[in-house]
Amino acid sequence: MWITKKQFRGVWYLGILIMAVAAAIQLLNHHFLSKNIQRSEVSDSLLLDSLLVEIKLRQELEKENFRNTTQKENSFETKSPEELILNLHPFDPNTISRPEWLAMNLPEKVFNGLERYRSKGGRIKKPEAILKLYNLDETIGKQLIPFIKLDSSLYSKPKIELKKFKAFPEKPKYKPFDLNQADTTQLMSVYGIGRGIANRMIRHRNSLGGFISKKYVYDVFGLDSSVVEELFLKAYISENPDITKTKINTLSEEELAKNPYIRKGFARIIVKYRNQHGPFKKPEDLLEIKILTPDWLEKLKPYLEF
Repeated sequence: MWITKKQFRGVWYLGILIMAVAAAIQLLNHHFLSKNIQRSEVSDSLLLDSLLVEIKLRQELEKENFRNTTQKENSFETKSPEELILNLHPFDPNTISRPEWLAMNLPEKVFNGLERYRSKGGRIKKPEAILKLYNLDETIGKQLIPFIKLDSSLYSKPKIELKKFKAFPEKPKYKPFDLNQADTTQLMSVYGIGRGIANRMIRHRNSLGGFISKKYVYDVFGLDSSVVEELFLKAYISENPDITKTKINTLSEEELAKNPYIRKGFARIIVKYRNQHGPFKKPEDLLEIKILTPDWLEKLKPYLEF
């Protein structure tokens, strides 16, 4: 079937018309869509602005309500002490209740502090102590003092009846003992001296020939000087003690060695020198032995016999 030239031209125009209509529809859709978006944005912005305004109004309203409530509750505190009209009457701050306190037109916050103080065992013992309450104005406190009536029986200390104690019996007085005659029992009665020290003291005393004075007691091996002082609270050395002297010219080496100041080493040297040079005539002759010193001789001299 053949299409005529006139028919072909009609189809071509129809296609162009369809494309133009489609383009027009597309342009119209785009135009209305952009309009809707703009309207939506404007609407959202207006809605947000209205919400912000409403929030601000609510905040202002709440602040105003809070201020009104606070002013109402604290109307007493906001007044100066000169503006307050107190309804005072005699009261005891240690027992007064909250309603009684408030009935006198006194600050509730002061009573709160008083109540905490009392709950911890605190008591107001004299009227002037009311001035120490927290938050209490001094002007109001001075007005309260004449009205304070304290019940002293609530906090006074009970009287304690003193018992009559029997006097302690006197400690038995010890009898001082002669140190040159003392046995271990007497020595052990001294604080700081045990059986071992007591036996050592007796051996030292016997080998020396007795104690002439206190200074020789300090030379007992292992005896503390403080114990020596304690010892002489109970013991004594007589003025002329009966001592056994060391016969320096007749005793053997073994016998001389028993003396705690001579011992075995010095005894051997002394006997050898005595055998070579003859007997000693006086204490100073011992210093001819060069190993012996004047200090050593001074300590041994009271015990030597020639």
